[in-house]
Amino acid sequence: MKNINLLNLIICTILFSLFLSCNNDDDATQPSSTFDQISDIAKFYGNLEGDIVVIHAQGGPGLELDDDETSNQIVTELGIQSALYVMVHQVQTKDPMLFTDSDITFEQAKEYNLQSVANIKRVVDFFNNQQGKTVYVLGVSYGCLIVQELIATYGVDIADGYLILGNRLNVDEVAWQALSEGKFPYHVYDNDGNYTIELDNNPEFDTIEERNMARLTAGLAFNRYIDKLNSVSSLSKVTYVYGDRDQVAGPLSAQEVQFLNDKGSNVILVEGAGHDDAIGEGAGLLKEIFGIE
Repeated sequence: MKNINLLNLIICTILFSLFLSCNNDDDATQPSSTFDQISDIAKFYGNLEGDIVVIHAQGGPGLELDDDETSNQIVTELGIQSALYVMVHQVQTKDPMLFTDSDITFEQAKEYNLQSVANIKRVVDFFNNQQGKTVYVLGVSYGCLIVQELIATYGVDIADGYLILGNRLNVDEVAWQALSEGKFPYHVYDNDGNYTIELDNNPEFDTIEERNMARLTAGLAFNRYIDKLNSVSSLSKVTYVYGDRDQVAGPLSAQEVQFLNDKGSNVILVEGAGHDDAIGEGAGLLKEIFGIE
C-alpha cells in the first residue's frame, strides 16, 4: 500500500531492458478536445479513438499521477495500443498540497477517498455516454480499494469488466488500524505461508506525507467489502489477482476467495508471489482479460 509505480512492477515480469532503451523517446500523447469534459481529472494515452477504454485507478497512494513516459510505456509493453488508456486523478494527485502541510484525520481521509471514487465514476460515465465504447476498470494496490468502493457504491454494471490486482476485500483489522494512525504494516511469512503483521519503523515513512498516505489507505481499507458487496448478485465481471506471499496487503483469506468464487469472479492466485510480482503477473493478463487485439 506504499507508493508503488505500476511500470516498475511490470518491469519485474514483462519488460525487456533492450526494448525499453528504444522507446524512451516516445512522445507523450496529447488529449483530444473530445475529452474536454473530463480533462481536468484524467489523462489519455494509446488510441484516442479506440472503442475499448481502460480506466486506471493507480496504486500508492502517492502525490503524483503516473507521468507521460510511464503511461506510454505501460501501453506499449502491455500491447494495448489499440485501446484508449485513461489515467484518473485521485484527490492527492490533483491537490497534493492538502497532504504535505499537516496531518489529515482518519475522517478526512474517508472523505477524500470518496471524492477519488467519484472521479473514477465521472470518467466511467463519460465514456459510457459515448456510442460504441466498451469500458473496463483497472485497480492496482491502493487503486483496488478505489475500485471496490466504486462497485459497492455505484454497482458492478457501470463498467463492462474489472481487473483488480494486489489487495484485499477485508484487510486485517490490525493492519488498517495501524494505517489509520499513520503507520505502515507489513506481512511476514513463515515456511508454511502463515503470516504475522509487523510495523515498519523506517524513519523515512514517519513524515507528514507518508502518514497521510497511510491514512488514505486506511480510509478505504477499514471497509468490510465482503459485507458491502454481498448485495451484488454477481461479480462475474471481476478478475481478482493476488499473491499468497503479499507482504504489503496480505493474501486473500479462504473466506474472501470463497466469497469471490460464489459471486462468479475469476480469482487467480499467483503462488509464492509477493505484492509486486502478483501485480506484474496480473498486468500481463490485462490484454487477454479485456479482449484487446
